[in-house]
Amino acid sequence: MPHLFADPEAPWELLAKHLAGEATADEQAELHQWLTAAPSRLRLLTDATRAWERGGHVAEVFTEADVEPAWQRFSAAAGLASAPAPAPVRAPVEAEPAGRVVSMWSPAQPWMRVAAAVLLLVGFWALARNFLLPRAAETVTVAAGPQRQLSTLPDGSKVWVNRNSTLSYAADFGQGSRTVQLKGEAFFEVQKDPSRPFTVLAADTRTRVLGTSFNVRAYATEDSVEVSVVTGRVAFSPDHQKVAVQDSVLLTPGLRGVIRRAAPALATQQRITDPNFRAWQQDELVFENQSLHQVARTLTRYYGTPVELSRPELANCRFTGTFRQAQLPQVLRVVSLSANLSVTQSAQGGYTLDGPGCPSL
Repeated sequence: MPHLFADPEAPWELLAKHLAGEATADEQAELHQWLTAAPSRLRLLTDATRAWERGGHVAEVFTEADVEPAWQRFSAAAGLASAPAPAPVRAPVEAEPAGRVVSMWSPAQPWMRVAAAVLLLVGFWALARNFLLPRAAETVTVAAGPQRQLSTLPDGSKVWVNRNSTLSYAADFGQGSRTVQLKGEAFFEVQKDPSRPFTVLAADTRTRVLGTSFNVRAYATEDSVEVSVVTGRVAFSPDHQKVAVQDSVLLTPGLRGVIRRAAPALATQQRITDPNFRAWQQDELVFENQSLHQVARTLTRYYGTPVELSRPELANCRFTGTFRQAQLPQVLRVVSLSANLSVTQSAQGGYTLDGPGCPSL
C-alpha cells in the first residue's frame, strides 16, 4: 500500500479528524471534495474498504510507537502480513553531513501524519459509508394476504392492493421519481403532480400517469396484463427497458389496455365490458341484464374459484342482481333460482351451474 503515501498534498490531518469524529461540517465537505476530485482516490478508497471489510480495528490513541503495530494489524487484515511498514518520505537536503537524514515531518508534529495515514487505512469503512460507497436501496413492500390492503403512499396517493398481490416502492418515494412495482392487482388513486409522473411497473409493462384513478391487473398465472381507467388519462406500454419494440396506447375513462404475454410488444385498446372490474376494491358485485357466461366469468375472477356452465346454451341466460360482501355459495344460490338451474360443487372446490335453462327462452 505504499501508494497511499505518494501524495504529499493529501489532507492527512483532515482525514484523521474525520475518523476521530472531530471534523466540522465544513471540514467534512472539504474532505468529500478532495476524495471525489480524482479517480485514483476513489480506487484507493475501494481497495482500502475491501481490506477493512475483511477485518480491522482503529486504535483509540496513536503515538509514534503505535504506528508499526497498527500497520502490521492492517497488513494482516489486507492479506499483506509480510509487508513491512511503509517508510516515511524523505526530503532531499543540501550540504548535510554524511549519515544524517532529515524527516519530512514537522518538529511540532512528529507522528501526526503517520498516525493519520494509518487511521486512513484502517478506518476507511466509515468514510466510504458516509460519503462514496453506494448504499443498498431500501424498499417498502405492501403484501396483501387473503384480504386486500389499503395503503397511502408518501405523496398522498392511495393504493388498494388486492389479495395475494404485492406492491413495492423505494423508501425515498416522492423525493424524485414516483415509481412502484406491482405483482397481482391494485387500484390506484394518484395525486396529481405534473412535474413528477407516476409509473407502475408490472410484468414487463409500464403504466404512466400524472394524476388519475385506474386499475392494474397483472397476475403471473394469467396470459395478459390489463389496465382499466376510471378518471384521467393513462399511457400504457411494454416496459422499454425489457422490450425493444414498443407499441403504447393512450387510455381515457371507460377504456382498458391489454398486453398479451405471448405478444409483449403489442398494446391494444378496448372498451371496458365488465362493469365489475373494481368489484374486489368496492366489495360489491352489480349485474344488469348480463349473460350467464359473463356472470360466471366475473364470479371466477372475483372469488378466485372456478364457476362453469354445464352446457354452452346456458350462456344465453340473463341475470340482474346486486351483491355486497356476499359469499360465493350465496350468490350462486340466487343466480341458480333466477335461471332455473342447480349448483353442484366438485371435489376440487369449483362450482357448476346445470339445469333446463332460462324459463323466459
